Amino acid sequence: MMTKDYRLGDYKIMESGTGELRWEAHSGLGEITEGRCFTKGSILFIGPPEGRRDGFLKSEFIAHIKVFHNWLETKYYCKGFEIYHCKTGKKATKLEMLLWEPRRGIEGKGKRLPAESDMPLNATFIKKHLNLGRYRLQRYEITVKSNNQIVWKTHAGPNTFSGGTCTILEDILFLKLGQSEKAQLNKRQFLANLEKLPEWHQTAYYCPKLSLHECKIKNEMQHQRKRWSGKIKGTKNHAGKKGYKSRTLFELKAPDLSKKGVAFLSRLAKKWLSCAAGWIVSTVPIVFAYLIRLWKKFKGRWHNKAKRSSIHRRDD
Repeated sequence: MMTKDYRLGDYKIMESGTGELRWEAHSGLGEITEGRCFTKGSILFIGPPEGRRDGFLKSEFIAHIKVFHNWLETKYYCKGFEIYHCKTGKKATKLEMLLWEPRRGIEGKGKRLPAESDMPLNATFIKKHLNLGRYRLQRYEITVKSNNQIVWKTHAGPNTFSGGTCTILEDILFLKLGQSEKAQLNKRQFLANLEKLPEWHQTAYYCPKLSLHECKIKNEMQHQRKRWSGKIKGTKNHAGKKGYKSRTLFELKAPDLSKKGVAFLSRLAKKWLSCAAGWIVSTVPIVFAYLIRLWKKFKGRWHNKAKRSSIHRRDD
């Protein structure tokens, strides 16, 4: 079946003919990390790494994915994979995430505000679905305020609380990391007060690590960077037309040679390290066994020599 390839920042997103989504990214020295993607409405979730293999250098990988179309099948993407059930506190399984509702495309009706804002919820959404007050969500205290904002708080140490703001999207409450502050309540008192609050049931899931990003904004930012870099290069070329031809030839050849040289050296170093590690692993037990045998041999000789000397003394 045909596979569609997309780019999303530094990720390569691959969609199979059956609709399965996977990702690839550069990692380490000439390595590719890969894993699975999941979608829920207007969010693409980038799952945890599932394997590594030999691949490109970073510059080669970026050049490889540059020819693909931008990923605009969802409005947002999320690097975090920590999604939990509000009711039980259990983590959502891969099978469950595969059965989530399909994506709705770039024009999906997400309720989240742009990433550069403090992510307050829409005032209309709060009035329709939420009541002002405090709620209990596992070990978190969720507060719906009158200024169209939702905040969270939890115990983080001796007389210390951590807290921040929240946003809701696709039936998931995302918790944005904030600051820690001192408090007079200890952990036992905080948990006792938490038990008195009504349970949070406005969303089915929650994510303790907010890592939502807008796909369109990221792609547009990269496009702007390319435009500015193109303008800078054009200015430099215009400033020195006399040496333009020779510099162009050199710029075309030198980077290619350097990339190939670095790639060759990195692969050679990897092979050398793997051979050296294999030699050490296979040689150390043999050397150790030989030393033990040699030690036993010398010990036996020393014992026989001592025995003979004692016999000679008795004869005298």
